Amino acid sequence: MAIYLLSMSKAFKPKELKKLYLSVDKCKFCKKDKNPLQHIYGFGALNPRLMLILINPTYRNLSSDPKYVGVRFPFIGVRQFWKVLADGGLIDKKIANSLPPRSKWKNEDTVKIQKALINNKLFLTNIVKCCYAHGAYPKKEVVRDQLKILKEEIKIVSPKKIIAFGTFAFKTLTGENIKLADCKNKSKTQTEKMSGLEIPTIPCYFPIGRGNPKKAAEMMRKYEKTNV
Repeated sequence: MAIYLLSMSKAFKPKELKKLYLSVDKCKFCKKDKNPLQHIYGFGALNPRLMLILINPTYRNLSSDPKYVGVRFPFIGVRQFWKVLADGGLIDKKIANSLPPRSKWKNEDTVKIQKALINNKLFLTNIVKCCYAHGAYPKKEVVRDQLKILKEEIKIVSPKKIIAFGTFAFKTLTGENIKLADCKNKSKTQTEKMSGLEIPTIPCYFPIGRGNPKKAAEMMRKYEKTNV
């Protein structure tokens, strides 16, 4: 299945991000482990109001398939994720509800999501771009190696604020240990310490899989309402 890159000047600084993402495809760990799955890049608006950062992609993403040709970014073909973002007020519910299951996902569905990210001034990415056939956390050495990629990515994207999905992502970005249950009625915003830009970073429950979709949506709605 081929997915075609949406051509929007607001989406990327082509030279900087393209060069950065090409370096990801040279991952020594994936080569060593003979991992056939493709790396998943970030996508969205530059200088967004929110940069959404998760941990790592899995085989459920259609663009991880070695035979896939086209744009690669998180959760292509995973409509559940987009529904949680819509429930959280980050994208239009009409768009999320119109998405098909993975088996029927088409080019136009990916383009629809690309437009939603751009129009809502969002940028979506993972700490680790390596894609796995399981849902376990990446190995520590892989995370350490790819933090330099994330650091440059944050600098290029230059978001106003970051939402870190899960305590792992929040600690990686801020160095702070938290309990998400403590964040329900009180803001736990901290400063991202990786890029040098000191971007305010907000924790949120992981939206699917190992996380809590309902609570994730609640926390996103709270952020959108109060603009903490």
